[in-house]
Amino acid sequence: METNEPSTRAEGRSPSLAALLSFIWPGLGQLYVGNRRLAALFLAPTILLVAILGYQLRQGVVVFGARFADPEFCLGALIIVILIAIWRLAAVANAFLTGQQRRDRRVLDRFVVAALVAIVVVTHGFSGVLLATAYDATSKVFGSDNGLLGGDLATPIPTPTPIQTAGPTASPTPVPTESPSGRVTMLFTGVDSANGRDTRSYDSLMVVSYDPTANTVQMVSIPREIAGFPFYWGGKDHLSDWITYLPNYLRSGHIKGSPDSPYIALVNEIQYIVGVHIDYWTVMDLNGFVKMVDALGGIDVVSPYVINDPTYDWLDQKHFGVIIGSGPQHLNGAYALAYARSRHGGGNDYKRAARQQQVMMALLAKMSKPGAIFQLNNLIAQVGSSVQTGATNPAKPFRPSMVADYIAAAEAVPSKSFTNLVLGPPYTKSVPMSLTGGKASICMSMPLVAAESIKLFGKDSLYYGKPTPANVCP
Repeated sequence: METNEPSTRAEGRSPSLAALLSFIWPGLGQLYVGNRRLAALFLAPTILLVAILGYQLRQGVVVFGARFADPEFCLGALIIVILIAIWRLAAVANAFLTGQQRRDRRVLDRFVVAALVAIVVVTHGFSGVLLATAYDATSKVFGSDNGLLGGDLATPIPTPTPIQTAGPTASPTPVPTESPSGRVTMLFTGVDSANGRDTRSYDSLMVVSYDPTANTVQMVSIPREIAGFPFYWGGKDHLSDWITYLPNYLRSGHIKGSPDSPYIALVNEIQYIVGVHIDYWTVMDLNGFVKMVDALGGIDVVSPYVINDPTYDWLDQKHFGVIIGSGPQHLNGAYALAYARSRHGGGNDYKRAARQQQVMMALLAKMSKPGAIFQLNNLIAQVGSSVQTGATNPAKPFRPSMVADYIAAAEAVPSKSFTNLVLGPPYTKSVPMSLTGGKASICMSMPLVAAESIKLFGKDSLYYGKPTPANVCP
């Protein structure tokens, strides 16, 4: 009696070949043995997965890779990897059992399917471990103090001292919680912990501001030796007290009156001086920077001059001196840090700040290359232990998903729309040693800084529409 029902096993169809086809793409093995219904069942989820992957790649490989900075994205990807592994194993097993097994090939068939199962388990297990590592690392970057700041986020004793916006005011006014144009501004700081956490300094101080309306980016670097600046809570800094050590001075009680924790006071002070509202901040440990650059395979810069600094220390207090030639240079992590940190052999603090901006642009260029995604897990692992990010407005925290969004925005900004500024001469001048107790300090011309702030940020400048601030330099 004839029947239209498919047989349990497809006659003449190799089970190992059917398993291999479903290993390559779930459903192909079922199609090979003639079971179209099961083929459609196994094919449908994989087609949906490809569609989802295509959507995630719509902004390019680099932005897709940046999405793994979001712990929730990593967790979702981990769940998908596990489900895909189960689905592939089910497809391989079903295809193998549906094929017609021959006694003379039974051992070979079983060896092939065992090898395919092992490959699925190992590859998906490895991917799962990578995603779990990324999840753990990125979870440390956001939120409360992860130890990187060494207590500089500790809440201070509340004071009645009001906070001022930039520019002279008859009475203090509230700091704005955001820019009216939608501008987003972040402060990047580098922690130099070579002398121990109790004397750490925030050597690299760079404000990066993105204007979505004009599609422009402004980068402003503040020299570490700035002193004598006005405080946002009122009063004036001493001419020998560098801004890089402001959190240390607040912790020790050398400087008093700040209504904020030591690090947030530094953020607000830079906001006050530069004259643009800072939405978010990021801190990176210098040793972590070295590991991050190495994870990317180094960076490429064009050095405008020879750097020959015999006093440069390598963060170990044992080895000193560095030489970096002029022209195109490929730098590993240690030399990239030396290029960004050296002050004596390659000019002054102003030139160093300019090189720090150059290094940041080189990092962005390196991360924009498709090959960077293969270093993604190692990169995230390094970042997780050496970077912390936060927001100045607790009601609008920095969300991990913003990392990919801002990288996509940066890639869309033409190179000619990047403005780089170091607040050196004519905005600053050296302070006579007789006024600083022999310490080399520089003072900032607040009228010139205010004018430049308005030029850079327009109506978003906190100096816009206010009287010119007084010159505080001697």
